[in-house]
Amino acid sequence: MCAIEPHRDAGAYALGVLGAADACRFEQHLTKCSACVDQVRRFGVVVHHLAACAHRPPPSSPPRAP
Repeated sequence: MCAIEPHRDAGAYALGVLGAADACRFEQHLTKCSACVDQVRRFGVVVHHLAACAHRPPPSSPPRAP
């Protein structure tokens, strides 16, 4: 987690890629920062879509270059 600018960690927190200590510090930050709470909620939509894409089979043929 970036100690100077904790707001940058909202996406990493939503994706679950922060280490345990950083996630704990960010959760403490969330108790005081409604802007980050909103960002984490909005990133939740992205996380949901990424998870859905991860379960899709790959295309049958690679895309062609123009």
